[in-house]
Amino acid sequence: GFEADGEQIYLLGATHEELSGGEWAHVVHAHLGGLPPKLDLAAEKALSQVLIDGVGLLTSAHDLSDGGLAQTMVESCLRNHIGATISLGDDAFVSLFSESASRCLVTVKAQDSADLAALASRHGVPLTLLGETGGDALVVDGHFEVPLVELREAWSNTLPAALA
Repeated sequence: GFEADGEQIYLLGATHEELSGGEWAHVVHAHLGGLPPKLDLAAEKALSQVLIDGVGLLTSAHDLSDGGLAQTMVESCLRNHIGATISLGDDAFVSLFSESASRCLVTVKAQDSADLAALASRHGVPLTLLGETGGDALVVDGHFEVPLVELREAWSNTLPAALA
C-alpha cells in the first residue's frame, strides 16, 4: 500500500492488450476462455532484479495480476487510506485492465525518481511515471474520480453481498 502523500507512482514493465483471459473478461462477459497473458521469463527476471535492488529505495510495491492496474490502484490506496492521482496513455481501458505479466506498481519519494530510473534502465525494464500519491480519492485524470470512502465500501461489501 501507499505509505505517504507526495510520492511518485511508477509502473515497471510493459502493458499489452491482454484482456481475454483476465478478470475483466470473467466479470463483465462471464468469459474465462482466450489466451492468458504471455510470460517472458527474461522480463520477469529483470523485473525481479529491479525489485531486489530497489529495497530501501522503493516505498511500496504491488504486482499487477488479478484485475490489472485498476485493482492494484484500489488496493494500494485502501491499505493506508492514501489517495492518488494518475494519468494514463492513449488507451485507458487497456492500461487499467490488462493483466500483462512482469509488471509492478511502485512508489518512491520524489527525490529518488532519478535513482529508480537508473535502476530500471540498468536492468532494461520499462518505467512509466503514472502520477502521485495523496488526497482522499483515486483520480484517473480525464476519466474518473472515486472517493476512498466509496471505494472502501464497495471493496468491503462485495463478498458479503455475494453470500447474502
